[in-house]
Formats: sequence, C-alpha cells, structure tokens
Amino acid sequence: MKKEKDNLAVRTTGLSKDFDSFQAVKNVNLQVEKKEIYALVGPNGAGKTTLIKMLVGLLLPTAGQIEIDGIDILKSPEKAKAKIGYVSDDPIAYPFLTGEEFIILTARLRGMTKEEILKKLESIKKVFSIGEIFSQPMVNYSRGNREKIAFLSALIASPEILIIDEPIVGLDPQSIEILGEKIKSFAQSGGTVFFATHILPFAQKYATKVAIINHGEIVWEEKINPSTKLVEVYKKIIE
Repeated sequence: MKKEKDNLAVRTTGLSKDFDSFQAVKNVNLQVEKKEIYALVGPNGAGKTTLIKMLVGLLLPTAGQIEIDGIDILKSPEKAKAKIGYVSDDPIAYPFLTGEEFIILTARLRGMTKEEILKKLESIKKVFSIGEIFSQPMVNYSRGNREKIAFLSALIASPEILIIDEPIVGLDPQSIEILGEKIKSFAQSGGTVFFATHILPFAQKYATKVAIINHGEIVWEEKINPSTKLVEVYKKIIE
C-alpha cells in the first residue's frame, strides 16, 4: 500500500465542492501516477476547472482530501504547491511587463537565483518560435501568445507536476503539436502532467490515461493507447 502511494503524484479522496446548493464536484477519487499524462475531459460546466483549482490550492474543497506527491495540500500548502507548475484556463498577463519579465518574475517568486534563471531562460526560449515577442509588453499579446508565456513560466522552476487547464485554447496547429510534444518529453524525463480539455483528439494523442467528468462526477477512466476510440467512448457516455 505504501509503495502504491509513493508512486502517486496526485491523489484525491472523496473530493467535493459545493457552491451554495449547487454541487460542482462530487466525491471524486483520483490517482495520478508519476510520469503519467492524465487528461480530464468533459463538456463545458462539467467541473473540470473547479477540480483543477482545488488541486492547486486556489479553492478549498467542501469535503475530501488532496495529496500532491503524498503531501496534504490543505495541511502543508506551500510544500505541496512547490511541486506544481500551473497554467490556468485564462492566463493572467501583467500588461506592461514583457513576456521575459513575467517569466523572470515567476522564477524569482519560486526562489530561483539570477544565475539559475538566466540558464533556464535560454532553454525555454527555444520551446516556441516567439523570440521576437519576448521583449514586447504583454498588453499586445494574442490569447495564444499569453498561453505560451504562461506555459513557459510554469516550466521555468522545473516543477515535478504540471497542471494545465485547457492547454491549447488559442494556439495554432503547429504550437499545439509543440506543446503536446513538450508535455510528452516532460513526462518521459520523470515529470507528471495533469490537464483538462474538451478537445478529444489532443487527449487521444498525448494522454496515457483519460477520465471523463460529467455533472461533477468521474464517469469513465481508462489507460489509453492508439487503438482507443476516445471520441466514440465519449459520445456513448455524454449524450
């Protein structure tokens, strides 16, 4: 039992969230293994964002427990959050900071030294072909470019777990492929990825396990491979 628990990057037990009389998330039990790419799919309003906000400590659950690499995020929030790189469904941009300044700010808040930041910046700048906008104020950024900067800022501190809400909104096809391959290599190098999306082909291509959430409940979960027909499964479950 201990060995199984040690291999879990994210674990929830009986996780629920109520907003007055509306139950957005209902008794969710997740087990996300280390090095896994776990996709949570479902229709709009199914509870994906609410669940993710609880996982990263932005929302307190009404009931249940959340463990990040075995750490209870409610009891030791700073220790648990130090393991997470988070990208929200609507990345915040400080309008008059450049993309590079925003990433450096994120890195400094994560406790990185100037030398560490400069070294890592050179690496992450190569992920997307956006060198020309790094020195421009983010007020001029498109939705897709804000998404790219948010993703890079989540990577810079070398988190153990990436948690991403709607990772490909606003991205062009080439950037979607680049991001997908990056999360794949992140997992192959020992990291864990948990992302929520309603784009089934992206989940099919890059996830190693998929769960379907509907009306706040996990209604299907399975490890997948190229032969899994996720679109057909989804249509049968979400009518």
